[in-house]
Amino acid sequence: MWRYIAKRLAMVSVVIAGVTLVAFSAMYLAPGDPAEVIALARYGDDLSTSQIETLREAEGLDAPVHMQYLIWMGHLLRLDFGKSLVTSEDVLSEILQKLPATVELAIVSLLVSLLIALPAGVLGALRKNTLLDSGCMFVSLVGVSIPNFWLGLLLIWLFALILPLFPSFGYGSLEHFVLPALTLGSSMAAVTARLTRASLLEVLGQEYIVAARARGFDERTVLFRHALKNALLPVITFAGMQFGYLLGGAVIVESIFSWPGIGKLLVDSIFARDFSMVQGCVLFIAVLFSFSSLVVDILYAVLDPRIRYDRSD
Repeated sequence: MWRYIAKRLAMVSVVIAGVTLVAFSAMYLAPGDPAEVIALARYGDDLSTSQIETLREAEGLDAPVHMQYLIWMGHLLRLDFGKSLVTSEDVLSEILQKLPATVELAIVSLLVSLLIALPAGVLGALRKNTLLDSGCMFVSLVGVSIPNFWLGLLLIWLFALILPLFPSFGYGSLEHFVLPALTLGSSMAAVTARLTRASLLEVLGQEYIVAARARGFDERTVLFRHALKNALLPVITFAGMQFGYLLGGAVIVESIFSWPGIGKLLVDSIFARDFSMVQGCVLFIAVLFSFSSLVVDILYAVLDPRIRYDRSD
């Protein structure tokens, strides 16, 4: 197990190193001179050539690109993400201020998806090829097909304008969680329900399930004590991966509902061309997602004793 964890940590390090290269390159792939863009964000439109050149020297933008990258990496290793070009605040401090809102929304959205998906998937498997099964799978297909941004706008129109039951933006109370959590959780629930159904059907066809029924166990015992435990292993893996996505990938939903999380901070920084903040957000999201995947892999190995990652095969 420890050998596997060490290998996964090495892989995570490689992924994060690749992300740092992509994040650093974003400043040079964007149109315009980086020094001029930074000067415009910091000092406004009334700029002179001497001001731009002074800033270029002060920020080290006159050095070769590879040296700039190495210097930037040195700052990152000291957890120095730089200063925001718009607010002049520390990038890491601003990200950490936004992190609790994103984590709360991710947890609530994951719970919403599981509360919808697990009953639907189990019912679909137990009532295979019935009208109930077809209805659950049709609803899940619709859920997978609807983009988050369209569903979010639809929920705002229906539950904030037509039926003013919930607020369409803001943060601070349980009511504010309803619409964004439903938006994020619905698409996840659709995929999780189909995965639960398929996994449970596969497990119910195994020989040990037939043996349990032959020994006289009732269907409820067979389902909850034998089948569901093993059927939920891929569901747990998928849910963990989706939690990593929710932590860093709910960019559009946070923007639609004005949710004060990392996703909205990233979008606002892109529009403001705040390169330091964009780089910091991308790196932070990559780290969250990578370590979330690592935790899921370890948890999967713990839950399933048949898995031995320390073997050569």
